[in-house]
Amino acid sequence: MAETLVPQQKKCGDCPPLVIPRRSYTPSRPSCIECVEKHLGAAYVLLTEAREGYAYRLRAVGHLFEAEDESQEWPDLHAAIRQARKTYQADGTMPDWNALDGMLEEVRKQARQASA
Repeated sequence: MAETLVPQQKKCGDCPPLVIPRRSYTPSRPSCIECVEKHLGAAYVLLTEAREGYAYRLRAVGHLFEAEDESQEWPDLHAAIRQARKTYQADGTMPDWNALDGMLEEVRKQARQASA
């Protein structure tokens, strides 16, 4: 299946343009923790402003989806972001930003340990 995917250069410039099969699945694009953080941060700002009446809900949902898509390499983080997005879409419950931030830090910690 990996042979059918065409690697694409990502906008952040720091991410590898490779699609590598990982743990029995092939992500649709390479995962990048910095991009996950960027999209979660954008969603946070937009959802905070949406609560004050600004029409940013759709943009925020889009950023949550992008964070979800970027996090495919880390199943626990991916599932948490997906659940946060779906819950927000269903009933407006704000994501647990502190929990997501903690998960981001855990992924970074694991990456540092793996490279040491």
